[in-house]
Amino acid sequence: MMRGLENRVLMGNAAKREDGKNGNRELQGSGDHGSNAVPTNQSILVSGESGAGKTVTTKIVLNYFAMLSKKITTTHSEECTRRRQSFSPRTAAEGEEVCIEQQVLQSNPILEAFGNARTLRNDNSSRFGKYIDIHFTNKGKLSGAKIETYLLEKVRLIHPSEGERNYHVFYQFLARASAEERRAYMLDEKTVMSPRYSNGIRGGYGRPKIGVEDFKLLNQTGTYDRRDKVSDGKMHDEMLEAMLTIGFDPDTIHSLMRLVAAILHCGNMTFTSTERKDYRGHSDACHLDKTPSAMAAAKLLGVTFEDLAEALTTRAIRAGNEIVHTPMDMTQSKKACEALMKATYGASFDFIVAKVNESISSYPSEPQAKNYSSASIGVLDIFGFETFESNNFEQICINYTNEALQQQFNKYVFKLEQDEYEREGILWKFISFPDNQEILDLIDKKHTGILAVLDEQCIVPSTDQKFTRFLYAKCDKHPRFTASAGQRVHHKFTIEHYAGPVEYSTDNWLEKNKDQMPSASVDLLRGSNFDLLSHIQQYIRAEREGRGSIATKSVAAQFCSQLRELRSRIDTTVPHYIRCLKPNDELVPDRFDPKMIVDQLRCGGVLEAVRVSRAGYPTRYPHDVFKARYYFLGDSEVKRNKTLKTVTPFGKKVSTTNGDESIKNLISKIAFDIWEAEHASKERQESPLPAKQPREQFRPNTMSGKSNFLAARTAFSSELERKSSLTDEYLSGATHPQTPQEFLALDFSSRCAIAGLQLGRTKVFLRREAFDRIEALRARKFGKSAVTIQKVVRGMQARAVFRTNRSSTRLPKQCKSLREHMIGSFSSMRDEYMRTASSMSVDSRNDSDVANEPGTMELRTLKSVEGKFQVWPPLKRSDSVIN
Repeated sequence: MMRGLENRVLMGNAAKREDGKNGNRELQGSGDHGSNAVPTNQSILVSGESGAGKTVTTKIVLNYFAMLSKKITTTHSEECTRRRQSFSPRTAAEGEEVCIEQQVLQSNPILEAFGNARTLRNDNSSRFGKYIDIHFTNKGKLSGAKIETYLLEKVRLIHPSEGERNYHVFYQFLARASAEERRAYMLDEKTVMSPRYSNGIRGGYGRPKIGVEDFKLLNQTGTYDRRDKVSDGKMHDEMLEAMLTIGFDPDTIHSLMRLVAAILHCGNMTFTSTERKDYRGHSDACHLDKTPSAMAAAKLLGVTFEDLAEALTTRAIRAGNEIVHTPMDMTQSKKACEALMKATYGASFDFIVAKVNESISSYPSEPQAKNYSSASIGVLDIFGFETFESNNFEQICINYTNEALQQQFNKYVFKLEQDEYEREGILWKFISFPDNQEILDLIDKKHTGILAVLDEQCIVPSTDQKFTRFLYAKCDKHPRFTASAGQRVHHKFTIEHYAGPVEYSTDNWLEKNKDQMPSASVDLLRGSNFDLLSHIQQYIRAEREGRGSIATKSVAAQFCSQLRELRSRIDTTVPHYIRCLKPNDELVPDRFDPKMIVDQLRCGGVLEAVRVSRAGYPTRYPHDVFKARYYFLGDSEVKRNKTLKTVTPFGKKVSTTNGDESIKNLISKIAFDIWEAEHASKERQESPLPAKQPREQFRPNTMSGKSNFLAARTAFSSELERKSSLTDEYLSGATHPQTPQEFLALDFSSRCAIAGLQLGRTKVFLRREAFDRIEALRARKFGKSAVTIQKVVRGMQARAVFRTNRSSTRLPKQCKSLREHMIGSFSSMRDEYMRTASSMSVDSRNDSDVANEPGTMELRTLKSVEGKFQVWPPLKRSDSVIN
């Protein structure tokens, strides 16, 4: 598939409709490349479950584009506008020139460090979706790119699952942090409180060795390494190298590492409940413990400890023109701390993506502007369909994405089929394909969809339980929505997706959909002297003020908007689909789980796409290829008439003037053979044959005295014989011909439709059953030809062996002399005996009696016995005359 994306094909002409929209979405590889060439935008959609290889596949695609671009480039000076700056001894020399291809490729290590993590299924799982829009010049040279991300899994930052890790950047930073960086980011024994220090465990030289085990965000799961044996330290070096290549200045890199350390310290902060009691007997207030981690977090965030404690333990409520601060209990304070960490980390990720886009975006100069164009190839690395033991808000967003992309995939496959049928001018009937619009309406429809109900509940004071009850009332009658009595008790429901049913739990849906940082925390960051926090303020989702309106879009609303924009963008391109399959869950080589593969094919919509394709004419041959493959199935007159053959069996083209007539005659003959075989199959089903039927009764049927080249009983398998007519759905209302005369009375198109094949303008279209039958005819013809060839060749070989054996049994010259001598001796002895007998006046007896008596000599021959020549028949003792 990738070879079709060569720069020459990329820049081929694409026909346009009168309204300006892309009409012919097929690549025109041989189009004109002049000044009037119209670039063809394309997209590559990579999907699959976690661990199937989507990230690696995306890297392969990007490397391929970079390689093609470098082949075209004659000099790098025009594109090398970025220069690397020295950050550490690990970087290259100052002043090294960097090209746009390198920058696009080097964006991967940065995004993987901040957006990838180890999961149960994958050691480098992307916890976000991304769309990379790569732009090319009119010569196929890579000119720039833009990256758009979707739905970063920020909940992993606080609660990674058992057996998984947090994001790579934390482990990489701690593995490579120098002594100076540890002092600057307060990663020494005075700033980190860990249970193992209280037990007296120390590192080398009397100082504690700070590691991943000392931070709560990293030690919850007890998993610290990667199963693929990749070194976190080496990956950190690659990330720093990539940042310099992209164009990050050293101060920005230092600021990002400082923010990473601050988030680690925030995860170690603790709260203590106060003695204040309410009427219910529960503490409704708390304070932030003044621990080394809290002090370090405040310093790294550029705020005082008192301001940090107030922002996390009190809530600011606006009442008219006044702001009232109310205390929060320990649970609320922990939630506020988690919101602060998630908001700052998510904003830093968005800041990095914007920084990368700023570096790799197109930047043509005025003289070069005429060589730049809007031709682009978009690469989508999106999460696959997910279903776990516990599915939450993230899973319904991911599965909603897959539902939308699957609908687009189905429509695209069907539209390709329809366009080609119409372009070839063949008879066809509407093919039904799976439409999952009901599921999309269930999830995103206004006022009644699941996400719409969720947004409504986020505006008013509500809880997850209240939202679930509203959801049951709105969606209970939907055919794709079910909620049993047991599920209602635990606030769960099930959606019947195209890939299968998935059960969802509504725990924390309101909080995840809001994804807002409290206003007190927002004010805290605004007053910080940390420059990076001021830069990422625009990416932070602040808590709204007042009721009845939404100051910022909810996560669901923002995600739906992004998805609609993505689908619209893909609609304007020529899409190519890559489905990545995972062979096993053990992450080991040379192990293939068939059931798992089938499940992935079903979840990826591949099986449905195959079904849609096979419902029409899935097999297509150009005219010359069809004739070269099946020419010998035609009538004998056609085969003898060389002027009607355009391609020989060996692929040599013969110039003719009547090629259309030859292909039509060939298809007519094949169509009749297929109909006759099907008709004979139906007759045998209606009147079964005896158990022992002589083979001689099954001879090739004839038509007008000519052989049909088809023995109806042996041409097709029993499975095909049990199938129904090929044309029931294509000739609805028409009578199926019962005799050859009725079949031949139909026009050419109808006969082809009955047989399951169609002759287009440039191709021959075959239905699945028709293709199987023609292949069976071809195989049988080849079988007969093979038998004939073997018969001739083996006969020649046997005759040659016989001649060799016969020549080896001929007597040599000395044996011939001995034979002549013995024959002469026997003749003289016989004559002597006869003279003696007549002189003795023997009584009258016939010669036969005399010859059978002892002493009678006969003419004998020589025969080779065990390698020696002997007289044959053997001489009797009384007959022996030779000593």
